[in-house]
Amino acid sequence: MRTICFYLICFIAFHSFGKTRFVRVVFSGDASTTATIIWDQKRGQFMGLYLDTVELSKNRYRQELPLTSKNNWKGMTNCLVELKNLKPNTRYYFTIKDTEGFGRTYYFTTAPNSPEERLSFIAGGDSRDNRPVRTKANKMVAKLKAHAVLFNGDFIGLDLNYQWINWFEDWEYTIDTDGRITPLVVSRGNHEKTNVVLVKLFNVPHPKLYYNTTFGGNLINLISLNSEILKIGGQKIFLRNSLEDHKNYFWQLPQYHRPIRAHVSFKKEMQTQYNNFVPLFEKYSNVRLCLENDSHTTKITWPIVSSQDKDADEGFKRDDEKGIVYAGEGCWGAPLREADDCKSWTRDAGKVNQFNWIFISKDKIELRTVKYENVDKIVPLTEETRFNIPEAIDLFGPKNGTLVEIYPRKDK
Repeated sequence: MRTICFYLICFIAFHSFGKTRFVRVVFSGDASTTATIIWDQKRGQFMGLYLDTVELSKNRYRQELPLTSKNNWKGMTNCLVELKNLKPNTRYYFTIKDTEGFGRTYYFTTAPNSPEERLSFIAGGDSRDNRPVRTKANKMVAKLKAHAVLFNGDFIGLDLNYQWINWFEDWEYTIDTDGRITPLVVSRGNHEKTNVVLVKLFNVPHPKLYYNTTFGGNLINLISLNSEILKIGGQKIFLRNSLEDHKNYFWQLPQYHRPIRAHVSFKKEMQTQYNNFVPLFEKYSNVRLCLENDSHTTKITWPIVSSQDKDADEGFKRDDEKGIVYAGEGCWGAPLREADDCKSWTRDAGKVNQFNWIFISKDKIELRTVKYENVDKIVPLTEETRFNIPEAIDLFGPKNGTLVEIYPRKDK
């Protein structure tokens, strides 16, 4: 009888008590009024998500929200609560209750809905499975207090369950000590073996992973594309329609994983993107910056346009008035590679761990490339000081300076 009672108690303890982990917030659609909160319910039962615009005691939160959906994917029970009709530029506190009780209090801030507000973004990708390095980048995210992280693919190496669990364990370093979460906008890389993984884990709103997210009213249309599927057909139609629908925005900002012209020599040229994406980008004067990853190096180009002239280099030439800047190519911790395939229109390139730190106002885009190895020396910013440049921060820019400024086209 004692043995039976012992196992019964163990069974009840394991199956009744709850445990939440890997809490994240993602943006899609209008980042000023919508968001999704996602977490792994490791054990036990979900009982409610409590949400308010002020931090209160656990039993006094204004809204109690049910699950929107749940899925079992990559060794986790992923619980999702979709939030709608949020107030712009507003801090939202939340806590999750399960059969073990209330969890930690977190918060995130919705984006402003006015183009008069300046916005801060962190953009990068290729974290793969180098945990010590990517953890440094994640800690820098917590310190810089951006409005959102634009994570552009290759989260993990082989798309295995344990790798995703490790990735989310490390992503928790992006959460500040006071519970602040920086929301994510994600796109797919070549190491995510299927489209469905980002739908399940990040609530991407389209099954083929091309979609747009708006920030700051009509300030920014962020276009997330999928470089792992056909560039013609549905994706090209979506891109054309999104660019046309948002042609009156101040900026349109495409992100996609594979670079059109990689700066690592053994990487193949993405001619299908050159043929199908670039003409559409160049048709709209408010596309002035594209974010790329994949190569495990860093590069920033001068403003360039496609050209078949004999003085063009790999189908592009520099044009400071009408050109588009292409930036990125990793690297959030994946194995570094030499930037051994520079072009005549390459501004700077190098073999460094980095992500892009981008400030956007209606008047200009400011892009800096952050080398995060010295993260422990950085004094954290606040949401009020997020546009300050920390004194000890290490910025990449060996030849042409650490700041890239991008202005609207004069013929816009």
